[in-house]
Amino acid sequence: MTGPDHARFHEDTAAFLLGALTDGEQRAFELHMEQCPECRDEVERLRPAADALPRSVEQIPAPDRLKSALMDVVESEAREDPARPARRRRLRDLLPGPALRPALAGGLLVLALLAGYGVAQLSTDEDQRTIAAKVDDSRVPMASAELRIEGEGDDGAVLSAEGLPDLGGRRVYQAWVLRGDKVAPAPTFVAATDGTGTVTVPEDLSGADAVLVTREPRGGTRVPSENPILRVDL
Repeated sequence: MTGPDHARFHEDTAAFLLGALTDGEQRAFELHMEQCPECRDEVERLRPAADALPRSVEQIPAPDRLKSALMDVVESEAREDPARPARRRRLRDLLPGPALRPALAGGLLVLALLAGYGVAQLSTDEDQRTIAAKVDDSRVPMASAELRIEGEGDDGAVLSAEGLPDLGGRRVYQAWVLRGDKVAPAPTFVAATDGTGTVTVPEDLSGADAVLVTREPRGGTRVPSENPILRVDL
């Protein structure tokens, strides 16, 4: 089900996740999400990808000709439709083909060019390690999960899970980082229809004791409301 003016707002998902909207546009998008389950689900589903993008690549300067070509297209479209900010034009039109989802493609483009992050070079798997999660079988009997850690953990990690129940529209899964007796909140995520879920833990995990997952109200909380259903000891 979609909310009012969905056609107007659904193209702004990537810009919202990347903090590329103006203050007024961000407030309008947040108000729209309160009434639009589809946009809320899209934001929760794509948030791990948006969080992972800056950490998943090695940054090098973008060629001047590439930035210049992009800005030529943006400025041209702004002249064609001056009533609409150029940044909010459909970024899919700047890409060579339909292989990437518009939101993810837009995110890559904004991160690589507009935000000045540079042209990306993919990292290798040589510095990764994977740790299986402990699962509370009494609450999520079909679940399994693993945490993929980059290097020594100072670049964060990605937790991938399977067999997670759909929590409906009012709750999400939330990751946490445990250090001693302190628990720090990490991003939220939702389970897909096949029970899979992925969340990026962007915090430096050096010296952390564990990564936890609980079920919380949509939007997440600052303190866990239950004992973890998943735990990865580091």
